[in-house]
Amino acid sequence: MRLVALVAAAAVLMQVGAAVADGDPKRKVAVLEYRSGSASLPHIDKRLAAILKKQTSLKIVDADEARMTFPRLDADVVACAGDGGCVARIGGKLGVKEVLLVGVSEFGDVILTLQRIDVGDRKVSSRVAESFGPKDEPDDEALVGYLTRLMPPEDFLRYGMIHVAANLAGARVFVGGEDKGETPLPAIKVKAPARYDLKVTKDGYIPFRASVNVPPDGDIAVRADLSKEGGGGAWYGRWWVATLAGAVVIGAVGTGVWLGTRSPSEVPVGGHTM
Repeated sequence: MRLVALVAAAAVLMQVGAAVADGDPKRKVAVLEYRSGSASLPHIDKRLAAILKKQTSLKIVDADEARMTFPRLDADVVACAGDGGCVARIGGKLGVKEVLLVGVSEFGDVILTLQRIDVGDRKVSSRVAESFGPKDEPDDEALVGYLTRLMPPEDFLRYGMIHVAANLAGARVFVGGEDKGETPLPAIKVKAPARYDLKVTKDGYIPFRASVNVPPDGDIAVRADLSKEGGGGAWYGRWWVATLAGAVVIGAVGTGVWLGTRSPSEVPVGGHTM
């Protein structure tokens, strides 16, 4: 029994190999599960796959998707018994570059082991293990922590693009308070998901303001139509619009663009999507 306790303690502390920053942030990764006589942490592989889909740009293949193309998946994973080279061969059949193998076993405590396996060289590039009481279960925040220890840091950096066009050349564009230059200008790369305040100004013209919600890997296209001061042609120059700070919101899903649903306190967007 003492030997088992020592093994479990070692598993808690184990973190073998630093995650190597060697991968395409959009590479294809399969998340598979291997259980060794334990029914604890049900659906843990699905939870991890869902987090990776949400917080990275990786192309994630979960076990359900993998079974559709490889019906023998479960039997072959069991036969591999956690061996990295054997699991890499399964990854080759699935057409992925990496396999995240989620192992669940019990030595008094429940041991969760995550292995990042490179399909090309058939080796484990990094490993993280944690121990839990029989009735304990990690929350999503803890799972994110394990994944950030396991995967390259750049996997968790996601970006979107803001395309700003104006009806005038030489209009200055500010995104999140930062000067991005004058129109016409190339698409602006920003961290995503995030919301950014957008301002377009030119001397003698009413400034254009909006807020844009940028989704990961998404593109937001905004056109700012500036009107001369005092001309009365721009709705967003009126005094009652100026009091509604942050009311104009443009959002997107994927790469599609739409004007956000408006509450009674909001007003129509002055610019429009291209």
